[in-house]
Amino acid sequence: MQHFAVALLALAIGVKALPSPPPSGSLPPFPSVSGVEPPINPPGPGIVPTGILQPFPSGPVFSNATGIIKARNASSETAPSATTGSPKTAVAGGGLPASSGTSVLSAVKTIAAGESFDGGMMMYDRGVSCTGQTEGGGKDAVFVLEKGASISNVIIGPRQIEGIHCNGGCSLSNVWWSAVCEDAFTIKKQSASETTKIAGGGAYGATDKVLQHNAAGTLSVSGFTADDFGKLYHSCGHQQQLRRHCDFGTFSVATPYAVTESDIPHANIVASDVSEICVEYKGNDTGDEPEKISSGPSDACIYSESDISA
Repeated sequence: MQHFAVALLALAIGVKALPSPPPSGSLPPFPSVSGVEPPINPPGPGIVPTGILQPFPSGPVFSNATGIIKARNASSETAPSATTGSPKTAVAGGGLPASSGTSVLSAVKTIAAGESFDGGMMMYDRGVSCTGQTEGGGKDAVFVLEKGASISNVIIGPRQIEGIHCNGGCSLSNVWWSAVCEDAFTIKKQSASETTKIAGGGAYGATDKVLQHNAAGTLSVSGFTADDFGKLYHSCGHQQQLRRHCDFGTFSVATPYAVTESDIPHANIVASDVSEICVEYKGNDTGDEPEKISSGPSDACIYSESDISA
């Protein structure tokens, strides 16, 4: 049986072949379903259903300058390096929002199921050095969001290994990562009926992935900015195969190290220094790296060149 994975703007996904996609439409509201979807055993070849992306309704307008995303009428900021913690200067109009202070957490901060946390634009980290692409665990995260929890107005600082972990149906609003280490955000647990939403915010300095999708269900992202990264979105293509959807509205990316994999159909994308928009891979459940099949529009990479602007 064939397994497929596709790649869009540093988005990475490994999925089993499924029947034809359903009709497009808006994402459902957060349901209260628990558990993790069991492995899929599809009856035959096809492509994982995704739906049609909806444009992000509001937020800043982004343009690009010298490889950095630039929000119009914004002030100049700096973004620290994930490896060294030293500042990396952004062009005028780019970079992080100003922080209201800093907080070094001695242990992971857990947001209980259904609860909300507003950080007031405080910068939080763990006071430890980034360990590169060595996989960390929940104890290494800055925040863990339990089922249905939400977090807003937070900056994740550079001294940490894992950023934020989600255990299903989480909501992130205006959350920023000053310097990504192993990854910025990971969906660790989620049922097929649940949706995690990210609105606004952004991430800097990810040598590999920014958003990691390990469980089932949907990740919906709108108004997000990423600069200097390897993969914007990564869905496991070499482990247990689960049905995953990713829905990206308007977002801006610049200076990626590599292409990412995804099953995204349409998006409003502002891209700078991106060599490949979408790459299709053959997934597996053996732990091996997925094999690249093709690059560009295809039955799996559902987009057109008109979706892309510089």
